[in-house]
Amino acid sequence: MKSNRNTVLVNTGTCRYIKSDRSGCRANARHGSIYCFFHDPDSAIVSEAARKNGGRKRSRRAAVLPADTRDQPLDSVSDVTVLLAETINQVRRGQIDPRISNAVGYLAGILLRAKEKDELEQRLARLESVLAGQQMNPKSYSEAKLDAEALEFVNPELGGQA
Repeated sequence: MKSNRNTVLVNTGTCRYIKSDRSGCRANARHGSIYCFFHDPDSAIVSEAARKNGGRKRSRRAAVLPADTRDQPLDSVSDVTVLLAETINQVRRGQIDPRISNAVGYLAGILLRAKEKDELEQRLARLESVLAGQQMNPKSYSEAKLDAEALEFVNPELGGQA
């Protein structure tokens, strides 16, 4: 829309620009204009420059760690905890981009869930093995005794190796 110089410009609060879908722009009008910053014909050059500059700032390079960053062992929950603690401190010191830390945290969560699933599958396999052994060598109920080593799959922290 063209600006009509004969019209008295009063700040009406909302931009009066009509979009192609016939709906009105809902942005606040500029002081002394009936249009917002982006629709005011008097600020078209400045508006275009602002749009381009905004696009440039959004198209930042991908955040990556330096090529010489050492690999972190991730074999245990403790290893993953160390990695997360190190990453948190690097973000706090401004040494790495928070986008990297978000990716590390997300992937660490996936890794921990996979390790947990693997551990449960191993414990279930040991349970099935113990139960299969008891079925092959049944004892009467009165003779049956709980063997701590046979039941360590229930909670490995109670003793023995898991």
